[in-house]
Amino acid sequence: MTNYKCKYCSEEFYKNTVFIKHKKTCEKRNIFKLINELKKYLIINTIKKEKDSHKWKVLSLFTGIGGMDMGFNGNIIVQKDSIKNSEFIQKPYSKYRNFVQLKQNNFKCVFQNDILEGAKDIYLINNQEHNYNTTSIYDLLKQNFQFPYADIIIGGFPCQDFSHCGKRGGFKSTKTHDLKCKISENRENSRGTLYKSFVRVVEIVKPKIFVAENVYGLLTMKSEPIKQIIKDFSDLGYDVNYQVIYCPEFGIPQTRKRVIIIGISKNKRNGLLFKNWNYITKNKIKCNIGKYFEHLKEPTETNDISQNLYSKAKRRDKGQGQKEIDLSSFSPTIRAEHHGNIEFRRHKNSTINKNECKLPERRLTLREAGLIQTFPPDYIFTQKKTMKSYKYIGNAVPPLLGYLIANKVNDLLNEYFI
Repeated sequence: MTNYKCKYCSEEFYKNTVFIKHKKTCEKRNIFKLINELKKYLIINTIKKEKDSHKWKVLSLFTGIGGMDMGFNGNIIVQKDSIKNSEFIQKPYSKYRNFVQLKQNNFKCVFQNDILEGAKDIYLINNQEHNYNTTSIYDLLKQNFQFPYADIIIGGFPCQDFSHCGKRGGFKSTKTHDLKCKISENRENSRGTLYKSFVRVVEIVKPKIFVAENVYGLLTMKSEPIKQIIKDFSDLGYDVNYQVIYCPEFGIPQTRKRVIIIGISKNKRNGLLFKNWNYITKNKIKCNIGKYFEHLKEPTETNDISQNLYSKAKRRDKGQGQKEIDLSSFSPTIRAEHHGNIEFRRHKNSTINKNECKLPERRLTLREAGLIQTFPPDYIFTQKKTMKSYKYIGNAVPPLLGYLIANKVNDLLNEYFI
């Protein structure tokens, strides 16, 4: 007796008529199966393509010249010895030897805000795409401004009132939010309480994650402002934690400490957070400041206007900014309020940097201050003969630190929101 075997399901038949009927049914099933598999393949690849092309939206507050922004969506170029994790590196930077360009993070800044017009001008020179608003964030909230949607909100709210270098008025600062209007009786419009405007924007926009940066002094005041700040953010429905970053431990060549506060929405895919979930741990490496200066020419020998300009303030016996930097170590913190007393590149007859002892005594140039902050070696800080950019550079979050923060945020988004 002849056996008829179905090639689709391997079932055997003894009657041809039954086999033919079964074969037609099986063929249809197989066609539907192929169609469904094709649909599934197309859907999976479409999702993958959308995921690969998707950029998380970032809203930037207290933007300044964009140090933190650069870390999220900018062009990070640093000395190669500042990078431990080779997967961060996209390629060597051809314009300057021993500098590398880092891979871009998967973010796009959709809004920037700062009251400093000069900072905005510098930002615009270096960034073609922008949505920069210079109205005080306090006033924008009073005007019910419509902020764009964002997945992440970032910003370094004013630090002067918490800094060890200032009067440390904290929440009781006598400076106003825009440095122009009169302080109100209850001081609700003070510079020291501008973090509350940050909190309010988070409440309105409801991002998945926010990042707030400030000085180490936030943790050392007797009034413990950090506790109130964390409470105010937590009350909005966020898990909040902070980390103290010592910049030299992360490839940034200055003795700068920063408090990085990260909040993540409780409306995440997985409610459980691992211990120290907010901690930045990648790129633990040290790089001395001399390596950042190897390519530089002296101010009288270059056409780079940022390298031409430096403070002519005379050297004093004591006070801030009177020391010379040690090229084999790290620079002191680049401060915003140096009033011309930026640190010395070298003293006359230097005993620290002996190979420079025959060069003229001078303070750090704008370019050198920018490199200490890890801004790119060709970042444009000014197009005029003015040294206002010292302040903007000192106010900024080092772009390399911004990059490492962005990498941590990206890890959190992948873990809890995808």
